[in-house]
Amino acid sequence: MPQSNLEKLWDGVQPLVNLKKLILDSSYRLKEIPNLSNATNLETLSLSSCSSLVELPSSIRNLHKLEKLIMRSCKKLRLKTFPEFSSNIWYLDVSNTKIKDVPASVVGRWSRCRGLDIGSKSLKRLTNIPLSVTKLDLINSDIKRIPECITGLPQLEYLIVENCTNLVSIPALPPSLKSLNANNCLSLKTVHCSFHSPLKELTFYNCVKLDEEARRGIIQQPVYQYICLPAKEVPSEFTHRGNSITISEASFSASSRFKVCFLVSPIEDCGFITIGCCLRSKEGVVINSFFSEARVYELSPLSEHLFILHCERRNRRHDVATSEITFEFSCVYNDEKIIECGVHVLAEAAEVDNIELGSNSCEVDGDYEAEAFMVSQGENIKTSKNTRWSWLQKLGLKKKMNKTKQTS
Repeated sequence: MPQSNLEKLWDGVQPLVNLKKLILDSSYRLKEIPNLSNATNLETLSLSSCSSLVELPSSIRNLHKLEKLIMRSCKKLRLKTFPEFSSNIWYLDVSNTKIKDVPASVVGRWSRCRGLDIGSKSLKRLTNIPLSVTKLDLINSDIKRIPECITGLPQLEYLIVENCTNLVSIPALPPSLKSLNANNCLSLKTVHCSFHSPLKELTFYNCVKLDEEARRGIIQQPVYQYICLPAKEVPSEFTHRGNSITISEASFSASSRFKVCFLVSPIEDCGFITIGCCLRSKEGVVINSFFSEARVYELSPLSEHLFILHCERRNRRHDVATSEITFEFSCVYNDEKIIECGVHVLAEAAEVDNIELGSNSCEVDGDYEAEAFMVSQGENIKTSKNTRWSWLQKLGLKKKMNKTKQTS
């Protein structure tokens, strides 16, 4: 019953033994949740944006099978700490509420909790987190530092501190980490970049106060998808530069891997920025193609930004012999925003750290690497140094994204 106009659901205790999901999202007039004592098999309770809801029923402690509880943006909820509820909970969202901390009493009880979204302006400190958490979302929090209860999480994979505008530093994080989103951390200066394995993404959009050591450390990190941070120029290690770059065979081998970067001028009113790189042979055949979507949630850009991808010469589906490679760059909808691009040829072993890049290949609605190969064979397109071919449009990506925008 999402988006209902009800102020209350029913009176008394109802026989709800077969009820497994209760979805009341965006029921803006809802002021109370009825007695759920008999809903003993309830697994999901979703109350997102029930902005008039004041309190939870005491019967919530009887929901022993509850696994998923969402109270996001219940701004009037009289809940400054957590009530007792199911030890089977695996996902809890209390973001944008009045929660101020996680009490020590729940840490052991929530041993199955994997996802915890707790970010809000009310959150100024964090002293306890269940050790089982793999995804922690602290978006919009008022914290100034990352506490020890986070750095000691043995299974943490995804950490979101976006828009924590008072956060000044990020210390060494758990070796299990796969993704760090620190977008719009406007006070952030230092980042401990001793990540133990290649990350999926590392993003610092609008972190304009990063010091030089942090910038250098971030740029050097190996990633599966992308790195994003403010910048004014292409870093010096990207020795091949331009908007379309051709490299001769003297600089690479069949197994070579590359870092490519895009320096992009500010893009306004953009939910995500899609960047891509296409590797083409001297004969115009697509060798490989890569793209990533940087989600910036319409944050107003404060600077130019640098995006970095890792890519490789080899394609697992086909091999194309060539004496030179041309790198073509695209920023979907915003090709004109690309200021300059760069390519850094990585050493065969020392710099690549065994990164597997399969997840970064350009695949949208099917096998687009193969389709790109056929497109280029049919057209035999050659690109001059002064022309940026929007190859992502050729692969239908823009059409797909247009549909996405229309439905959102």
